[in-house]
Amino acid sequence: MTAQDRSLTHSAASFLMTVAIVATLDLWSKSWMTELLAPVRRTIQIAPFLNLSLGHNPGISFGLFPANTDEARAALLGIAVVLTLIMIVLGLRARHRLERLGFALITGGAVGNAADRRGDGYVTDFLDFHAFGWHFPTFNLADVAITFGVVAMLAATFAPVRLVEKASPPT
Repeated sequence: MTAQDRSLTHSAASFLMTVAIVATLDLWSKSWMTELLAPVRRTIQIAPFLNLSLGHNPGISFGLFPANTDEARAALLGIAVVLTLIMIVLGLRARHRLERLGFALITGGAVGNAADRRGDGYVTDFLDFHAFGWHFPTFNLADVAITFGVVAMLAATFAPVRLVEKASPPT
């Protein structure tokens, strides 16, 4: 096995490990928050701008396009699975670490949300940021990972200096 083959194998393993860690942490946090908040439908104030408050999102981001029928939920889950598979392929093909990390975070968040939706048709949210009476739509750790993944990919795209792999010598 050449050094490049080992590097690619290591890259694929670290990509898949990151996806698994993000999805696992997301699903664990949703389970924990459901146990903590659901019995009495309470809200816990963490800071003057942050509450833990249980919410269920039947749609996509920020409650857009709610899926209220079994067919719509199946379609939404199917679309999520297809897009997740595309993200996996793109992530495994990414050549730069920051770009690969971005794809891994996005994929891990998508896997977490899709696995959560598969169970009961909605995604569990619990982070409620607010200020001056205005509440940002409630979200979860998968949404945080997806957001940081997009930021990482943008940073990789607009970085002033990109590391370029050494060109193979002319033959």
